[in-house]
Amino acid sequence: MVCASCGRDIAVPATLIAERDDLLRKREELRDELKRARDEIEAIMRRRKSR
Repeated sequence: MVCASCGRDIAVPATLIAERDDLLRKREELRDELKRARDEIEAIMRRRKSR
């Protein structure tokens, strides 16, 4: 890839792409973990209210 204006190389190094992919995967894992935690808290709160 090159810049249309100046012709300089603008390719993204494969290492940065791999790092980005790893960070995106970790973000999704954390989102899933957060959802599970929220669901667990909601279940606990519902049990407490039903007592």
